[in-house]
Amino acid sequence: MSNFTITIVGTGVIGTSLGLALKQEKDPPRLLGHDKDLDRAKTALKLGAFDKTEWNLVNACEPADLLILAIPLSGIRPTLAAIASYLKPGVVISDTARSKAPVLAWAAELLPPHAHFVGGDPLVQPAGSDQSQAAAALFRNRLYCLTPAPNAEETAVQLMVSVISMLGAKPFFLDAAEHDGLTAAVETLPSLLGIALLQTVAGQPAWREMRKLAGSLFDQTSSGASGDPDSLQADLLAQRSTLLHWLDRYLAQLQELRALLSADEGSQEALLQKLDQAIVERHNWLVDYRQGHFDDPELAPPTIERPGLMRQLIGFGGGAKKQGSRGAEEQGRRK
Repeated sequence: MSNFTITIVGTGVIGTSLGLALKQEKDPPRLLGHDKDLDRAKTALKLGAFDKTEWNLVNACEPADLLILAIPLSGIRPTLAAIASYLKPGVVISDTARSKAPVLAWAAELLPPHAHFVGGDPLVQPAGSDQSQAAAALFRNRLYCLTPAPNAEETAVQLMVSVISMLGAKPFFLDAAEHDGLTAAVETLPSLLGIALLQTVAGQPAWREMRKLAGSLFDQTSSGASGDPDSLQADLLAQRSTLLHWLDRYLAQLQELRALLSADEGSQEALLQKLDQAIVERHNWLVDYRQGHFDDPELAPPTIERPGLMRQLIGFGGGAKKQGSRGAEEQGRRK
């Protein structure tokens, strides 16, 4: 086992899946886990995701060469504040939250100069939010977005690119503000719509009978109304301004659909065209998502040599450093 230590804070479905995936390496890193839920941490250890779990946050983070915060957005700032004074020189820190701008701001505020922050967002869809849905293959052929801090060293970025390669995922880069603006439309807005749907139907007198007829489509559409309300509120408020923009656009679409539904038979063709366009767009997106074909070949990240990868990581990329840095810079110029 390598002397390179990766600590993952948060042993839910994402954190445990990260550990399981990294354990697939022939020479895996030393993996430490921490979770405030001790039972969940013990379960992750039994699943083989970690070499050891630490109940104490500082003890878990202090020896880390790479620290990944796989916790809700609401927990990231207090965690950074708690560990900032105990981080080893040269440590690289990342996260898995869906909002990146506030996380980078907290990192700039709280982390010491010798720590390097590279924001991360693994674009995966676990079968469920329960830890039992964790899987080593969760990241395979999926996209993994990186939003490096402005002062992040190239070696720190290259380290994350190498780790993503170990997961079997495909790294790509976005500015934090751009990331959050796009994510608000395709992640946060659907959550808000699910909440609105539940509030609409569950408040009706007929809900007791209506719920008996609800099936998989209702389950999928209302899934945004799940999880921890504090974390959900933090996600919504973190993207408030952008979310309001997308919500206005969505309301405009609903008004247009309402007008077409309430119009006479002469508008049926317009409604049909709108439905057909939506069905085609969803089909095309789903094909790309399932096949992992979102990459623009001109913006493809550098190929990472897998043999001896952990030896490269210990030196922050080693011989692959220059190639990876050029790839990231080239991608940034072409955006």
